[in-house]
Amino acid sequence: MPAETKAAAASALLARAPAVQAVLPFFRGGVARARRANEQAGARVARPAIPLRHHAIERMAEQLELRFPQRTPAVYVHEGARQALERRLSALGRQPVVVSITDNRHSMIHATRRDGVLRARLHHMFLDAPHSVIEALARFLLFRDRDASHVVGRYIDGNFARIRSLEPHRRSHKPNAGDHHDLDSIFAEVNETYFDGVVDARICWGHECRAKARKRTTIKLGSYAAQEQLVRVHPRLDQPWVPRYFVAFVVFHEMLHHVMPATRIAGRRALHPPAFRERERAFRHFERALAWEKANLDRLLK
Repeated sequence: MPAETKAAAASALLARAPAVQAVLPFFRGGVARARRANEQAGARVARPAIPLRHHAIERMAEQLELRFPQRTPAVYVHEGARQALERRLSALGRQPVVVSITDNRHSMIHATRRDGVLRARLHHMFLDAPHSVIEALARFLLFRDRDASHVVGRYIDGNFARIRSLEPHRRSHKPNAGDHHDLDSIFAEVNETYFDGVVDARICWGHECRAKARKRTTIKLGSYAAQEQLVRVHPRLDQPWVPRYFVAFVVFHEMLHHVMPATRIAGRRALHPPAFRERERAFRHFERALAWEKANLDRLLK
């Protein structure tokens, strides 16, 4: 971008700042001088304002290195919707409730009571929740009603796709063909053998984070991101001494998460309920894969 164009853009951004508009009339020309300059330039001025090319703004732009964030907010919250939810919860509980809306990936509901006021931080999925869920949410927040917690839990599970992925960026650029194991081939084989070819998720090698500070004691060999419908496989499995059947077992396990979403048991979210574990045993080399993992875990950790 040419220097003059860049300076003009910076001046325009500064001029729109309320603080700048408030201060600039005190710079030697005032509003009247600014209006005369606009009229001479043929500009249409709807209301008294400091011109975008005011000499004081240009001096500020030259002296300041302006940086503006490129990222947009993770979620836009309509203030009217937030207030409506706040009023509904207060009316249902017959006590004051203050609501903040979040895009939290870990906690969908968090509440504290201070000075007689319940302050609730709620995931944005509750802004358009049906009335029955809002009633249950009020009973859970205000009275810790157990039945209400099950209703709220089922609603969260049903809207799991609206929760931001925990690691949306953690993918490897490593080709799926790999150096020793072809993930696309393994995925297609597992899909046809155990799911009749209906699983439409994607697969890739995961991103390996090498920790230097301390020795690794655990390793996550696979993961499934519901929002992205993406299976990730740890790149350490792409080694010649790792058997294909074990990589297939890791892929099978993560594909099960695609077809069997988390459920709630006794009010808690369960990723591996009994039905999941039972179906997992249908893998042809189930016992063999578990035995191999146990025997080679230390080698994978190195």
